[in-house]
Amino acid sequence: MGLLDDLKKQADAAKAQDVDKTESLRSNAVAVDHALRRAFLYLNDLGKQLNVVKMPSPFVYKLPTVGDISGLAFRDFFVDFRTKNFIDKDYYNEVHVAARCSSEQVLSVKKGPDDMEKFRDILWQYNIEHKSEQYRDQRKVITHEIFQVKCDFRVQAKFDGDHETGRLKIMAKNVGDFNIDVFQMMALEFNDKAVEEFAKYFIGRPNEWTEIVKRSVLNQKAAVAPPPRPKAEPQYAPPKHAARAEPAAEEKRGLLGSLRSFIKKD
Repeated sequence: MGLLDDLKKQADAAKAQDVDKTESLRSNAVAVDHALRRAFLYLNDLGKQLNVVKMPSPFVYKLPTVGDISGLAFRDFFVDFRTKNFIDKDYYNEVHVAARCSSEQVLSVKKGPDDMEKFRDILWQYNIEHKSEQYRDQRKVITHEIFQVKCDFRVQAKFDGDHETGRLKIMAKNVGDFNIDVFQMMALEFNDKAVEEFAKYFIGRPNEWTEIVKRSVLNQKAAVAPPPRPKAEPQYAPPKHAARAEPAAEEKRGLLGSLRSFIKKD
């Protein structure tokens, strides 16, 4: 075999490898696109129903040094998406979900000089709308500050797709309390069941969202990593999981179906 023939064979093999890699990347990109498109369409429809129903929120927010805040309702539900050009084609890249969990209540909170800045930092950290006024004594020394805190909290989530690996990263903020939750799963795993369970999680209805995330191949790999061997014996068997209760009849109809039925009754 001559040198030229050998080089041609190597070039053909390299081209075939590039084609296989491109097709694999394209397949992952399509899976991400379908998952994010599914999320947008479902959540966008859900938001339209919620903006009509004005559903009460079950969330109880714990504001440090103040206490529990409840009696809220969902409003101004909004969904948007972003696309990305990948291998000369546009795919869904991000889906953003937001809603306000609020009431007409305004809390009046008094803080002394030692606590004013700490409380102000908490309000800024949680992005809570507020006004304040400082009070001084006859010597112009600040004695305290009164904060007027609106019970109006922004609940958010972002779906972020990785087109090369076919993975989804989902970040949720202020769902149920002032915190951030991060989930990951393969785009192929984000089916119709998964998007509905996420929607229930997002608005505080009974759901299986965390169980679905745990069953992802990404999280199972992390779970099966061998733990460090204990120094003392014996090793104990893990406790048996309790059987899940059968979902109520209303849940079986689906979240959107329940909301639409509620709107029709009105």
